[in-house]
Amino acid sequence: MSAVPAVASSAVADPPVPRILGIGVVTGWGEGVQGLFDASSHAGEHGRGLVTAPTPVLDGDRFRRAPRECLFAVAAAKAAVADAGLGEGDLTGPRTGILYVSATGYAAANRAFLEDEKSTTLHFPYTSPSAVPGEVTIELGIRGPYVNLMGGGPATLQALWWAARWLVEARADRVLVIAVEAFHEVWDLFRRVRRLYAGPLIEGAACLLLEAGGGGPLRWMSVLAGPSEAGRSVVTVLGKVLDGDTPRLVFGGATGASRATAEARLLGERGAPPTAPRLGEALAMGPLLALAQARREGTPPPWLLTATWRSEYAGLLWAR
Repeated sequence: MSAVPAVASSAVADPPVPRILGIGVVTGWGEGVQGLFDASSHAGEHGRGLVTAPTPVLDGDRFRRAPRECLFAVAAAKAAVADAGLGEGDLTGPRTGILYVSATGYAAANRAFLEDEKSTTLHFPYTSPSAVPGEVTIELGIRGPYVNLMGGGPATLQALWWAARWLVEARADRVLVIAVEAFHEVWDLFRRVRRLYAGPLIEGAACLLLEAGGGGPLRWMSVLAGPSEAGRSVVTVLGKVLDGDTPRLVFGGATGASRATAEARLLGERGAPPTAPRLGEALAMGPLLALAQARREGTPPPWLLTATWRSEYAGLLWAR
């Protein structure tokens, strides 16, 4: 495997939209993508502040000591491969790439390593972002390009954009984009800032298996701005990205009044249909879960995904 830079740039030509071969989802809402539609019948822990995902049970001796975040990733990847109608051996070799994204990143592994002295689980402090996709590559025999991105929804949008570039540049024939969030082990830390998130925190994993599709352009936008500038910047950049098609906002991650108001106003002027209901705050998983819902509903592109993480606002227009 080889690591490559992953910084999406507006100076590079927009790659064609890739084709979604398969989707794998592991959350506390239920089994697979269908669980996202049955979410209203489930209750989260801690007063609905956290929707805990059950730990996947996987065959293989090495998984006895694997941490939950690794098990989430492997289970989601295997589900995406099965959803595509492929065998796990079909991804073996150097022509499959992997992009891994997480906002919780090192937190769960670091805490467990420091505090859980009696555990038999093999934790990977500081290197957890490499261990998680590492387990996926071992399980599926992947030896192609890889990148780890730490951050929320904008990092996932970057991952999707780079997956499309790898495919159009023939650096890979297929690409797995995997997002994993593990909150249970560090729930007390996130509970202190619960007011920053909309709805319960959702843990688990989501995976998209992509191949070259030859569709319309996958248009990337990014804004780095303080709250006072965010509204104006979002309107300017969104206005440049949207074209004749009126996209459906399948994932809207705008936070803060100025950003949310600016985005809603501009999309309203364009007559954009309303976004699908949010099931909670899934951080890096959010855009992938939204694409899974749109695909399951049979909603055709164009799709618009927007997300914020700290001072960054990003968007991705998934054209026809």
